[in-house]
Amino acid sequence: MQLNISSGRCFLFSLLLVFGSQVASAQRDLDEALLVASPDMIAADAELKGHMESLAKGAVSNHCAACHGENLTGQSGVPNLVDYDWIWVVTSFEMTQSEAVFKIMQTILYGVRNTECADEIKRYGACPDTRFSQMPGYSELGFSDQQLNDLVDYVYSISGDDHDTDAVQRVAGLSPLCAECHGDDGTGYKDFGGPDLSDDIWLFGSARDEIYDVIANGRKESCPAWSQTLNAATIKALSVSIYNQSMGY
Repeated sequence: MQLNISSGRCFLFSLLLVFGSQVASAQRDLDEALLVASPDMIAADAELKGHMESLAKGAVSNHCAACHGENLTGQSGVPNLVDYDWIWVVTSFEMTQSEAVFKIMQTILYGVRNTECADEIKRYGACPDTRFSQMPGYSELGFSDQQLNDLVDYVYSISGDDHDTDAVQRVAGLSPLCAECHGDDGTGYKDFGGPDLSDDIWLFGSARDEIYDVIANGRKESCPAWSQTLNAATIKALSVSIYNQSMGY
């Protein structure tokens, strides 16, 4: 009788191994299909779409939600990832959905202002391929309190909010400092990660003291690189999911 029980256990264990191998093989097949599929192809394939959404959901819960929230809508100092107000690279002028997805993948792969790498390979203090820009602290650069306050009014003038026109005139000569990252019209220069100052979306808040603090003290927030934590299929899934949500589907 003992022999039969042992044999049964061995048979069950063998079945589990076979089943596990089949599941792993199916997972690999879906991962490979996901990596080469365009967003349109993924949307048209129910199984592939489900796999994409499952991978993305796991990545958000385990990694992204801590900063961006479970719904990826962000918080003060942390961007909303699903409102289509992109800080980095995505411009809405992409020729295909895949082009936008690849740009999002670049950000997830290498992070923003990521410094977690060996010093000998860093460039300007950051890791290779990471998204990098710097909002300087103009107080440290010797700007007076009046200049800093006038720049707040300048920002309000770009956003269309109430502002002191005399203050804007006083700092007119300083506008090129802002244009380098935010563009001549303040709508943002996405290659440099310069936020759009002309809309009503504020990363660090729209109160006067909040804008003053950003201008006076600068900002150097970062996002880690996920290339060593998430596999390629998960990064692709997360990128497609974020893009889809930002587009409203």
